[in-house]
Amino acid sequence: MYIEFSLPTGAAGMAAQWVNSILNQELHAWSDRFQIPYNTKLVKYTKRITFDDEKNYAFFALTWNPQNTEFATYLLEYRLIEPMRRV
Repeated sequence: MYIEFSLPTGAAGMAAQWVNSILNQELHAWSDRFQIPYNTKLVKYTKRITFDDEKNYAFFALTWNPQNTEFATYLLEYRLIEPMRRV
């Protein structure tokens, strides 16, 4: 399971870098506040966040409230993805 944020395209990747930087700051502040470690992975124009404990995904959804409103479109719109498992 992971949380996925979409980054903007265009401007030769500069817009994605800028939003990714702001997202990193907000994630770090959230992690420090609640003492929850996370991992990130950048895949093209998406940023994936994973946690070691499954219960942290619901907690993230309830507590994620970024302070930077300039990029609210990118910071508030995310998806919770649970990959299909083969049986």
